[in-house]
Amino acid sequence: MAELFTAATLAALAGRAVSEETAAAIHTWVLAAIIAEIGDLPEPVPPGVAAVALELGEAAVPTPGGAASTTIGPYSATYADTGSSGLALSREQRTRLRRAVGKGKAFSVGTATQSVVDGE
Repeated sequence: MAELFTAATLAALAGRAVSEETAAAIHTWVLAAIIAEIGDLPEPVPPGVAAVALELGEAAVPTPGGAASTTIGPYSATYADTGSSGLALSREQRTRLRRAVGKGKAFSVGTATQSVVDGE
């Protein structure tokens, strides 16, 4: 199984501590979402796939205690909403994943001309 990121990577991206267990759960979810879109990951993982994985991983890091913000003395921090609406591949991310592995668009519409001869 390809390693897309570590707990330390997620902690650096999110700016808050991420446990190994949380990172493993997030990694499993991100990997499943990516594989569902593009199939098995090639080795080495293309940079475009890794970039989307990091975006998804960072968005999935839970806020401490579910808080939206915290203040300690003169310092305060506001956390981004990491509700379930942010935990899905966007259209742009799906497109980037497919391009990274050399696939076309998710679907295409073909047009064909058909000749009608004597009402047939």
